[in-house]
Amino acid sequence: MTISTTVTKNCQLITEYIPNVNTTAIGIWLQNGARYEQPDQTGYAHFLEHLLFKGTARYSGKELSTRFEVMGGHINAETGRELTAFHGVVPKQYSTDLLALLLDMLTDTRFSDTDFLLERDVVLQELAMLKDDPEEALEDFSTEQVWRQHSMGKQILGTIDSLKNADRSSFIDYMRHVVSAHKLCIVAVGNFDQTTLEALCRDIDLPVGKPSSIPSPEYKPVKAQLDIEAEQKHLLWLMPAVGYHHPQQAAYEIANHMMAGGYDSRLYQVLREQLGLVYSIHSRNDHYSDTGLWFIQTNTEHENTDKTIQAVESTIKQLIDDGPSKQELDFTRQHLQSALILQSDDLDSKMDTIAQDIIYTGRIISLEEQLEAYSQVSATDIQAIIRDGWDQASFFSTA
Repeated sequence: MTISTTVTKNCQLITEYIPNVNTTAIGIWLQNGARYEQPDQTGYAHFLEHLLFKGTARYSGKELSTRFEVMGGHINAETGRELTAFHGVVPKQYSTDLLALLLDMLTDTRFSDTDFLLERDVVLQELAMLKDDPEEALEDFSTEQVWRQHSMGKQILGTIDSLKNADRSSFIDYMRHVVSAHKLCIVAVGNFDQTTLEALCRDIDLPVGKPSSIPSPEYKPVKAQLDIEAEQKHLLWLMPAVGYHHPQQAAYEIANHMMAGGYDSRLYQVLREQLGLVYSIHSRNDHYSDTGLWFIQTNTEHENTDKTIQAVESTIKQLIDDGPSKQELDFTRQHLQSALILQSDDLDSKMDTIAQDIIYTGRIISLEEQLEAYSQVSATDIQAIIRDGWDQASFFSTA
């Protein structure tokens, strides 16, 4: 396996060549998301993701779809709070074609007034679907509440007003501003022709642009209720976390998994296996360039709400007071280290990790370094992280 970094005036290309596989994972990361939207542009980054599939100067939207289908792989895109990604996994003979199509979409997109209005309606339908997904709706609501008045807290899908007020002309201006060379990171992992990929990247014609500097959002503890109909009561605890590859990131990941990250976690064992109050409970850390959030979420019957809240809070308090046992810490550490090793053989996961490493830290973090970071976490670290987070915990529920 050979890792190579090629920097041109138009982008950064990072490749990991693996000759003994028959597939290639290729992705383009655009450093653009909710964080970089103006108040009247809420949802534009996500809308852009949709519009880029409508066609280019060379191919219609239908022709793009056909070409992607012929490759037989998995082509996808997603928009987050800081990044938009376009990526796929295809047989090695299509690696050059995949990158060429993705670059064509990004650098020479074309969409008519009709395309714009139709896709806007599609995104509005996607936004309306939130009413049928109380878990996701509560998560979006909670993020907006704790990061109030900051673009990082805004709804990624946008709002009805921001989308209905969007027009093709203003959106083209938005694209010219955000689609620029300094925002691009391209990653390829697997079997491919390095020379051809480099040639494609050198041919990219985009304005260079300048990095945007957006202050970090300020986390403020909140207790609030979302007025949405649901069969069960949905509950969410939200705490501040650290940014990507912060020195304490490994400790946060261990604490998160110990809390409600798996079937052997504290909260899963108490709430489901011992008390039977919930079907599932889960937690996760979201890490961004300079900040993060820690979610703990579950749902239960309305009559069991108080019991569930009490069980969650008492379980967390016990972990803060007593800390994890050596065995619990060792098992959790081993689980996460094993998961990292498994991911290292998955091309799609490897590609995503490399992209975030480069964007957020400027270097590729080795598997050995990640494994060692988990080894350095102590029980005292876990106690301190959970105590600090719980002292600032926010609580949200559906009506």
